[in-house]
Amino acid sequence: MKKLFSTSKYKKRNRQKSFAAVKQHNKRKQKYFRSKYYSKSTNRTRKGRYFRTYNREPKITVQIAPQDFSIVNNAEETLAYFDYVQFLLNNDNSVMFDISKIQTLTTDAIAVLLAKIQDEKFHMKNEIYGNEPENEYLKKLFTQSGFYEHVLVKEITPKNDKKLLIHKQTNNRVEPDIAKEACLLGLRHTFENEEIFEPLYDILIEAMQNTNNHAGSERGKYDWWLHVYNHPGCKRTSYTFLDLGVGIFESLPVKTYKREFYENLGIPTNLELVPRLFAGAIKSRTARPERGKGVPQIYECAQDPAFIRFILISNDIFADMKNNQFLSLRNKFDGTLFYWEINN
Repeated sequence: MKKLFSTSKYKKRNRQKSFAAVKQHNKRKQKYFRSKYYSKSTNRTRKGRYFRTYNREPKITVQIAPQDFSIVNNAEETLAYFDYVQFLLNNDNSVMFDISKIQTLTTDAIAVLLAKIQDEKFHMKNEIYGNEPENEYLKKLFTQSGFYEHVLVKEITPKNDKKLLIHKQTNNRVEPDIAKEACLLGLRHTFENEEIFEPLYDILIEAMQNTNNHAGSERGKYDWWLHVYNHPGCKRTSYTFLDLGVGIFESLPVKTYKREFYENLGIPTNLELVPRLFAGAIKSRTARPERGKGVPQIYECAQDPAFIRFILISNDIFADMKNNQFLSLRNKFDGTLFYWEINN
């Protein structure tokens, strides 16, 4: 028997089994996340179509993220990436977000990733998996963001103890307490005090109100997401606020304005509407004097010197609100995203 198992045939077989065992061990050690709606269900949704069974694991399509995983810095490529993943999910594929090889990461991309995998219109009840960056600095940012508190994870993950980044999801409401908490988190880090900074608070309230009233045809239909990140080693704080509604330029007030504009001068492009939007020419659908201040007031507050960067992305528009530079995007963002930074 010893001679038999020492032949080249059995040596080759044993070597292959050893390699397979090592590969499986490493696979078990790898950390990944999956969306919380994952379930192995045998329920039939319609004739001829089944969800996951106990005997068959889903075939996962791996999608490698852009190395510059950022919407505010790399809008076209990152939005195209999300669009293609949504196309796969809408065609009953399970998808893995592979962000292991990314070289740069901004908090707006984390916020959008989290919001989308929680959005049923995006995942269509198909499974979503993901991993984390291999780069140690980016891994720390991703792990401490609180992202793992909203998904299922393979192993225990550190909590967001240092409050480097927070996010809150609301049930379609304006939340003054959350706005105050977000303000204080930035003020303590950037200015080392808790003195009231009205432009920052006003921006948060107006952004919440804008989502509540104008993200869709039904008032209060869409949730919003807020991230706050204190950059270590400097006084800079980044804010990301977003919703996945219809977007500003597909909202009822803007559509109404387009119809009125069409009757006189022809159909305007969204790019042509940006200056009018910021100037307050496009009014709230309620016609109440206290309404319609949302985006124009945000634009006005953004001119404060404490804001070193202020970006609006909605539908096919990318607007640098600090420098009045507006671009038309090839890849649209279905919703509204505000990103800004304060510094001392």
